[in-house]
Amino acid sequence: MAMNATARPVRRTQEERSAETRGRVLEAALQCLAELGYGATTTTAVAERAGVSRGAQLHHFPTRAALIAAAVEHLYATLRTDFERAFFERVAPGADRLAASIDLFWQVWLDPRLAAVLDLHAAARTDAELAAALRPIAEAHQRHIVHLARHLFPKEALADQRFTAILDVVQETLRGMAIGYLVGGDEAHVRRTLAMLKELVSTALRGAAATEDR
Repeated sequence: MAMNATARPVRRTQEERSAETRGRVLEAALQCLAELGYGATTTTAVAERAGVSRGAQLHHFPTRAALIAAAVEHLYATLRTDFERAFFERVAPGADRLAASIDLFWQVWLDPRLAAVLDLHAAARTDAELAAALRPIAEAHQRHIVHLARHLFPKEALADQRFTAILDVVQETLRGMAIGYLVGGDEAHVRRTLAMLKELVSTALRGAAATEDR
């Protein structure tokens, strides 16, 4: 005869609880940065938004700079994963993969959390501790972007120096567009600039291919 037993709730390990708390704090930090700006994103404000004690937050992130840097690293990893997933799920076979990737990359730059990161780098100009915390994360993020781009466009990645330089142009252009959009968004201007960027990148890649074939 079957016995009706009340299912016992699965108890999480200390490691799982710690990871959950850490994730809540990082998400709260990103929300504060996006909504309040760097100046108002204090450890106290983040702890309150995350619903954790100040002691619990300090256990994971002993300083404000460490908290901010970890939040940026978490955001970068999330955005890269989301971009790659969107690329494979939304770019149809036979579509212009290059143009689609630039459009998707632009959507990434519209994320208000990423816009907040621009504020951080501006603040780091006069904050040595913040600058030191952000520098290795920014450098690692750039390496990840290059790796992802080469993974998505293996045929176009003809020569390291040329391909990376073209990718740099895309990133710097979109970064500048994002700053301009914050000042005063103009959709017509965005469309024109994106169209020109796609044309220039396509031409540059064809030139790189021609150079490699010689």
